[in-house]
Amino acid sequence: MSAHLIEHRGIVQRIEGGKAIVAMETAGCSSCGQGGNCGIGKMASGRAATLLSLPTTANLKAGDVVCISLPQSRLTLSALLGYLFPAFAMLLGAGLGATLQGSDAATAVGGIAGFLGALAIARVVIGLIPGLLPAPQLIPVSNQSNASQQEFHHER
Repeated sequence: MSAHLIEHRGIVQRIEGGKAIVAMETAGCSSCGQGGNCGIGKMASGRAATLLSLPTTANLKAGDVVCISLPQSRLTLSALLGYLFPAFAMLLGAGLGATLQGSDAATAVGGIAGFLGALAIARVVIGLIPGLLPAPQLIPVSNQSNASQQEFHHER
């Protein structure tokens, strides 16, 4: 794995309308090397495979093994914008509500307004800055891996 990319292997199940349906093993946090830091891996553990629908320009076909990669820096920036910014805005809104009115209701309304305002701002920023959202890339690894295809066969 590259230090600047988050990578995970999968198998193309089918191609539909320019999108590849890719089965990825969801063996929990140990599968991608992020250790105990990945909440998605904890939620997905116990399922045999996850199906992703990803745009493809490569000449892929069912059974091809692919590497799905995301730039780590874009993912980190998106996580900050999607998680940390709304949380701080909610706290700021709650603080303003408490300072201006001093009641619990004003604090709650201020927190909700800060959170919703941050979500609206994040949506506008994502629309204005091209490439801010990480777009996964499918990189062909090998063609027709029968052994790996059998691992994901029960998920079809």
